[in-house]
Amino acid sequence: MRRLVAKISQEIKIKKDEAELIIAALLDKPRFELYLNHQLSPGQRKLIWLKLLQLKSGVPIEYITKKIQFRDYNLTINPGVFIPRLETEYFIELIAKKISNKPKKILEIGTGCGAIAIALAHLYPDAEIIATDISNEALDNAQINIKRFNLEKRIELVYSNLFENINTHFDLIVSNPPYVPSSRLINLPKSVRDFEPLRAINGGPDGNRFIRALINQGLLYLNENGVIALEIDETAVKPLNLLLKDKLTRVLFLKDQFGKYRYLFIGDEKR
Repeated sequence: MRRLVAKISQEIKIKKDEAELIIAALLDKPRFELYLNHQLSPGQRKLIWLKLLQLKSGVPIEYITKKIQFRDYNLTINPGVFIPRLETEYFIELIAKKISNKPKKILEIGTGCGAIAIALAHLYPDAEIIATDISNEALDNAQINIKRFNLEKRIELVYSNLFENINTHFDLIVSNPPYVPSSRLINLPKSVRDFEPLRAINGGPDGNRFIRALINQGLLYLNENGVIALEIDETAVKPLNLLLKDKLTRVLFLKDQFGKYRYLFIGDEKR
């Protein structure tokens, strides 16, 4: 095992502890078990090297292991479904802090693997949630995770392009929509650009194509004192402020844990 760790460390130019984490993930074992008289079979060694080749080509390790940790939840993530980021975990924290009233009906647009819907279901145990996506692959992935946490009765999955198949009102509408400007897609890491679904990332020429639709249409689906909470690009603050200045006064832009403007809250939020 030590020789394998050293070889992987050398091959992909990473530190020893990082190589240990990768092997542990590929073997689906805790890192501390790697050296506990664990002998790899020839088949296991071959599988590790095949997966290592995938890693070297840029495939995200989450797609190789089909696992991701999101807050306290171990989720399945299938290749081709957008991988949730740390900023979205922080988004959940801000929703808990900033929304005055506990929502009873929640809509998530673009659920992906279901991470946000699952986190909100635990945050608001009395809420009913509709989670939508335009990707059947994403909805299938979300269904796996929703079943894992026994939330089928509380989270309804709906195939929908934005609000197309929605016919009720909500206390909270939440989304991590595509928001990267098209011109910046080329600058994304290879692991994102070549392997994650670009339609979950590409926000159009200015990055705000879907955000404008979410705001303009979403306001029609809000209950009184409802809130729209969105992830945005840091360059979107000024244009979205202009869009919202004649619509509402209750608008709040917030920074992520890295100091970048990343979130927009519209409605009855705490100040």
